Amino acid sequence: MTSVRELSFQTLEAVLKDGAYSNLKMNEVLQEHPLSVADRGLYTALVYGTLKRKLTLDFYLKPFIKTKIKGWVRRLLWMSMYQYIYMNKIPKHALINEAVNIAKKRGGKQTGNTVNAILRQVTTHPLRDIEAIKNKEERLSICYSLPTWIIHHWITHFGEETTEAMAAQMLQPAVQTVRVNRTKITVDEAIVQLTQEGYHVVQDDDIAHCLMVEGQGVMQSQLFQNGLISIQDKSSMFVAEMMDLQAGAQVLDCCSAPGGKACHIAEILNGSGEIQATDVHEHKIGLIQHNIDKLGLTNIQTYRHDATEPYEGQYDRILVDAPCSGLGVLRHKPEIRYTMTPEIVAELVDIQLQILENVAQNVKSGGELVYSTCTIEQMENENVIYTFLKKHPEFEFAMIRDPRNGEQVKTLQLLPQDFNADGFFITKIRRKDQ
Repeated sequence: MTSVRELSFQTLEAVLKDGAYSNLKMNEVLQEHPLSVADRGLYTALVYGTLKRKLTLDFYLKPFIKTKIKGWVRRLLWMSMYQYIYMNKIPKHALINEAVNIAKKRGGKQTGNTVNAILRQVTTHPLRDIEAIKNKEERLSICYSLPTWIIHHWITHFGEETTEAMAAQMLQPAVQTVRVNRTKITVDEAIVQLTQEGYHVVQDDDIAHCLMVEGQGVMQSQLFQNGLISIQDKSSMFVAEMMDLQAGAQVLDCCSAPGGKACHIAEILNGSGEIQATDVHEHKIGLIQHNIDKLGLTNIQTYRHDATEPYEGQYDRILVDAPCSGLGVLRHKPEIRYTMTPEIVAELVDIQLQILENVAQNVKSGGELVYSTCTIEQMENENVIYTFLKKHPEFEFAMIRDPRNGEQVKTLQLLPQDFNADGFFITKIRRKDQ
């Protein structure tokens, strides 16, 4: 039987070497291997922890590497060092033995001896002092395992104090939040049933049908399996909440996969109106449809469509939940911090503007378009919407409520430390009555 640490290492290899998405790969592994609650917790901690701390772990490891080692050996050492530095309940001999066994199995006795020697050095000598790094941006980069370009961008836009708070929050485990499917069950009933299943449930103060759920993975719950709740981050839920949806509304969600926001919209409309949910990727249409069917929603149509290409028809509401850098969701997808680059961000900005230019033609007179991203990059957020409005005087901001203070604002940038949730950007524009 494959050990938990071996499964964790295989997952890290899939993500860091082969480019798999950590959240999808982990779900796949957990479905294939029926682990105990304790082992699921260890597996999740090892994979997410190692990914989130990669730059920090490599900084600590560097002085102990005297000869050239293979990439997979380095990644195995990171995972082992994560246990030693950040998981104080794990005995040193256990983490070393497991690492040596994995190394021997994959690379032979000599590789096992190398891993053993390095880890014994690591666990018996002082680690380097991050605070000794003189350059501020480099120090924060190593401390919070974020590339220096991200640190630089954040300090430029948010200041050093907010940047450090944001970076620290990104290292914390994500809170498990669910959205109650009010077309099938009341919020009170959902709370009772989840509690009966052994979960600790807290109702959110800002969104009544958002529940924070503690306990084993909520995907195991009967309510999730029966389509009575959906897993969704609180920040993401604000998007549909701010669309001011009216009964009978005609809605287009043009970058819909995996369909969470389209389903949220449908739940709010409660069977009235009609939502068109499209995505550029054919294989993702099935994922959206799966969620629709599971939740028992009847007022959503799905089809493949490139959101930069013309749509037919006019809509009361259009949602552009744009493809973006994803730097607001690093708690769920920590590997993004290492794969994203300023060049990719610039390409995404072009796509975001193309989508807005295209779908703006489909907003009815007096209709509204919500633009949202799960990033905190100003280039993809404020810059995009102001660039669009400068070219389109027929649109104006429709004010939205800032849930942090109740003020009416043109644009809303939620940071992860605001609600212990994802970083999200939301703004709403209206086509002026003609």
